[in-house]
Amino acid sequence: MSEPRTLRDERSRVWPEIASASRVLVRHTMSEFESLERCVAYVAARDAMEAARDAVGSWPPDLVESARLAATGAMQQTVNAIQFAANTAARRRCLREAIAAELDLAATMDVARALQLDDAGALRMTGRAIAMLGMFLHANGMPELDDELVEQTTM
Repeated sequence: MSEPRTLRDERSRVWPEIASASRVLVRHTMSEFESLERCVAYVAARDAMEAARDAVGSWPPDLVESARLAATGAMQQTVNAIQFAANTAARRRCLREAIAAELDLAATMDVARALQLDDAGALRMTGRAIAMLGMFLHANGMPELDDELVEQTTM
């Protein structure tokens, strides 16, 4: 069952990036994914952003803004990465930026933890997003180098 419409609308107003990410892909052609939901890295980044949004209720405003910028930046860079072809430098650049943004979110959550404002679930979701983005980056490595290594080892 979905949450009440008013709460969902309020969250979209405060964190408008959640609603805008799905609209981005309607305007752009995606590569190998039929939808955003088929990309585990995107789902992990989105889940981390939603967990962060839910965790910041009692945080100071500057910490909330830091978490919002990091979380939405990670999700947006993940969406950007998906729009590029697999194994391209452009996709890897976007994935590195998404990972950096997730690391910023984790650092913000560490500050919240030091202030005893943390949410362990949000930090777990951020760690999962970092791992999934790292795996996505690894999967989009440089295949040319792998071919060269195979040739060198078989000579």
